[in-house]
Amino acid sequence: MIKKILTYSFGEVLVKGVSFLAVPLYSYMILPGEYGTLGFLNSLVSFLPFVFTFYYLYGYVRFAVEVKEDILITNYLFIGLLLNLFYVMSAVVLYRVWIRDYQIDFEYFLLSISASSSVFVFQILQMHYRSKGDARSYVKLSMAYAILGLILNFLLLILFKDNVFAMLLSALITALIVSTIALLILKNFFSWELIDFGLMKRILQYTMPLVPGAIALLLFSQSDKLVLINYVDRQTLGIYTVAFTMGLSMGYIGSAIFMGYQPIFYEKVSNGFTQEIEKQFNKNIFLLMGALFLSWVAIVVIYQFIDEKYKEGITFALAISLAYCMMTFSQIMELHLTYIKKNSIVSFVYGAGGVLTVGMLLLLVPKYGGVGAASALVISSCFISVMMYFFAQKYFYLHYDKRGLVFFYGVIFLMLGLLYVCL
Repeated sequence: MIKKILTYSFGEVLVKGVSFLAVPLYSYMILPGEYGTLGFLNSLVSFLPFVFTFYYLYGYVRFAVEVKEDILITNYLFIGLLLNLFYVMSAVVLYRVWIRDYQIDFEYFLLSISASSSVFVFQILQMHYRSKGDARSYVKLSMAYAILGLILNFLLLILFKDNVFAMLLSALITALIVSTIALLILKNFFSWELIDFGLMKRILQYTMPLVPGAIALLLFSQSDKLVLINYVDRQTLGIYTVAFTMGLSMGYIGSAIFMGYQPIFYEKVSNGFTQEIEKQFNKNIFLLMGALFLSWVAIVVIYQFIDEKYKEGITFALAISLAYCMMTFSQIMELHLTYIKKNSIVSFVYGAGGVLTVGMLLLLVPKYGGVGAASALVISSCFISVMMYFFAQKYFYLHYDKRGLVFFYGVIFLMLGLLYVCL
């Protein structure tokens, strides 16, 4: 179990490492104001697909346990196409009634949603590899995606004077290429005869109750930039966006731990191996602590090479990494709750956390700007992780080692104290 989790984690470090190493170069090519626009658009296209596609991808690993892979892939490709068309059309309407008020060019917005919708075939292939526990194929695929995107980013930044247009066009071209390759890999599994609207209904019945929780979770991860744009100038937003990208290193590494744990958890619990899951709890804690340390080291090192215009954001980045460490812990507890069909509790916790996030942002950002935004994420992530643990311990039939929990939060608060003393 631990070997597969480490494979996902190491692979995710390599994949995202490619992007992080490029940030210093981007900082010399892209102005803070342009980064601010890209950050705002990135928040939108991170948020909107979850809403308009009803979180359908989340159910893939769950249904892979009981549905044959050719049937599952066929129906996911079909429903993915329909839902992403719906997403694009809905997003265009949303631009007309709201987003254009922020002086975002429609051309930029259209490129963003086109890229985020056209990548769905690639995402299904990723889910396929995850469900099979094929960490190596997953990592190779993700690595190819990251390298291709990086090459196109620099090529188009050189070719076009409009840096925002260049980055968004690169994202679209990359999405189209990788989804085409993914379709070629998956085409042998697809058959029109295997389309099952009953299965699609079951998938949506499983994922739609999770949508409120997903929205609330996205309020945590994306609302900071959506609030900041109302109180700070585009340059300040750009500095925060770079810091958020660096702090998200913990989120990516943590997600890799979760991705490695999820299919193994379903396999072990469905076979009654609950003692192995209990033992894995403390191992997950130490993995998270190692990931947090790695994230802080990476942030400090990379900031030494970033252009001076962005360096004031390093404290934001370190605080955001702490928040995402706690959110990864929440995801692990969420998995235990969704397995026993406590989806309403998950939605409640994320909903309360989302409301708290927005409330803290509105309270702190007007006075403290980026520091207030990062602090709001730390406060709300702590609340979400504690509540998710409380309910998982109450309803799930495993008994977690509380010594591991004390160690986890002890390290978190120690690092948080050191960070704010240095501010």
